[in-house]
Amino acid sequence: NEVTKKCAPPHASTDCLFPVGTGMLLLRSEERISLFDVQQRKAVAELSTPAVKYVVWSPDNSHVALLSKHGVVIANKKLEQLCMVHETIRIKSGAWDGNEVFVYSTLNHIKYCLINGDSGIIRTLDVPVYISRVSGGTVHCLDREGKVRKMVVDVTECQFKLSLHKKEFERVIRIIKQSRLSGHAIIAYLQKKGFPQVALHFVSDEQTRFNLAVECGNVDIALQAAQALDSKENWHRLGAEALKHGNHQVVEMAYQRTKDMEKLSFLYLMTGNIDKLKKMLKIAEMRSDVMGRFHNALYLGDVPERVKLLVEAGHIPLAYITALTYGLTEQAEALSQQLTAAGLPLPEPLSPAPKMLYPALPISRDSNWPLLTVSKGTFERTLAGGGGGGATADSGLGDAGLDLDDMDGGGGWGDDDLDLDGTGGGGGGGGGG
Repeated sequence: NEVTKKCAPPHASTDCLFPVGTGMLLLRSEERISLFDVQQRKAVAELSTPAVKYVVWSPDNSHVALLSKHGVVIANKKLEQLCMVHETIRIKSGAWDGNEVFVYSTLNHIKYCLINGDSGIIRTLDVPVYISRVSGGTVHCLDREGKVRKMVVDVTECQFKLSLHKKEFERVIRIIKQSRLSGHAIIAYLQKKGFPQVALHFVSDEQTRFNLAVECGNVDIALQAAQALDSKENWHRLGAEALKHGNHQVVEMAYQRTKDMEKLSFLYLMTGNIDKLKKMLKIAEMRSDVMGRFHNALYLGDVPERVKLLVEAGHIPLAYITALTYGLTEQAEALSQQLTAAGLPLPEPLSPAPKMLYPALPISRDSNWPLLTVSKGTFERTLAGGGGGGATADSGLGDAGLDLDDMDGGGGWGDDDLDLDGTGGGGGGGGGG
């Protein structure tokens, strides 16, 4: 018991020390813990933390768990804090399972904490236990009677989160296939961590599947869910998402289901589908939609129809100037006589050299907008089980939603067959000329 060397602590309030390794100590003082180098006789690192009661190092000494009365602080070997977990119930003990999972016990739970800050409950306890070692799914501990106990616990959720953090996707897939992970908590976790495509494989609720599919840009699964739900709000969201991906076939179906005539007409204009634009003009006329008729006539470059519509609407001067500009001489003369008879002056052309306004030719007509070929990720390849990519959408588009009679409960726009494809078929854009 002889004093051979004396080192002054970095803080006068130091009241406890913990082992680290060769030549290093952890010193506890008020609201902090210091990493003390015995050779240099100084603190090389400090960390603010509640009063530490226990210190547990990982097997390779790369991480340390600092246990206080109501908190666990995980730090690396340089005493840089990685995460902190606060508990309302007193913490009893803890041990490392490997080098990245810390398992600890409270009065009535065994819990885990990963080095990235994720935590959760492993199981509840009838009586408090004091953990001495954790290996895989086995917890070695003592109870309050001093008896050694060996508890087998389910650490699937913990291993799943750890594998996801380490991007060990093959192991993640194995866990998904072999276990029964489910519930809103795991879905919310996957969304938070940026893996909505993985969360898709945990849900059966169609609305949740739809939300996740839209979030990760999976138009095919979103289409399936939207067809099952068949709500206007979901079709709106699907149309907006499909438009971002250039999938105009799905956009067309969504606009038809929501009866968004203006957007549908503009879509046909952009894809050069002149046949369907003509049918949209007919539909607008049957619905007595004056502006819809005018827009469709404008998109088609149908000048006689525009002149006719302006006359019906009572805009004789506009009808006259339109006919005059586009060289419809006979109609212009007839309209000029009406204006003269009504005692109205003939409007002068706005420009000495007017130019005809016709829609531009579309870049792409028949197919969806070309996308870069991206290889499927591990999850998509393995979990899809051979399920098709674009085939699902194509098969759904072939006979769903393209008959406009279905859009209004049957016959709301008259008894005429308004099948936009003309033959009841599916999809692409028509001719252009």
